[in-house]
Amino acid sequence: MVGKISIVLIEHSYLLRAGMESLLMELPEVQLTEVFDGSEKRLAEKILHLKPDFIMINPKSVRDSLNSFIRSLGNEVPLTGLIDENTPPEIRGKFKHILVITDSKYDLLNRMHKLIGTHYTKKSDPHESRPLSERETTVLKHVTQGMTNQEIAEKLFLSVHTVTTHRKNITKKLGIKTVSGLTVYALLNKVIDMREINQ
Repeated sequence: MVGKISIVLIEHSYLLRAGMESLLMELPEVQLTEVFDGSEKRLAEKILHLKPDFIMINPKSVRDSLNSFIRSLGNEVPLTGLIDENTPPEIRGKFKHILVITDSKYDLLNRMHKLIGTHYTKKSDPHESRPLSERETTVLKHVTQGMTNQEIAEKLFLSVHTVTTHRKNITKKLGIKTVSGLTVYALLNKVIDMREINQ
């Protein structure tokens, strides 16, 4: 079973910190484990103790100590840089992923879904991961839209038992049991667009 994804946020600006917290709260598959402003002593040690899946950090929050901070973390946790258009390329290059803080809410959420999807892909059991059939893909799409088994059965002219079987097969193939996790997978693999989820 794939559980919630834990994220540590490091941001020195109160407004940006509040904005990121609000944005992350809109992702049900995410748990914001801890928030730091970057001035804490032994910050890397504290973060490694928390064992998050991702770290989101504004490089300005640790200023001149960015390089030593990254070295202290090693390759334990993927770093996502919270940057703007003026962030130098040499700073951007230090991060595995980036989020541009001036992007629209839609673009930020879309990028976060893709980022989270890399975690699910990494955690999936390669022996269990098999392509979904066309019917399973259709069922998956309706599941991510919040439809019940009964509603899916009526829409596709299937029995509820058949829909239940399809859902079990989807879970077994993908190794993902939560609807939020399936939604991330569907977005990442272009089964559904984020606008369709909010309909």
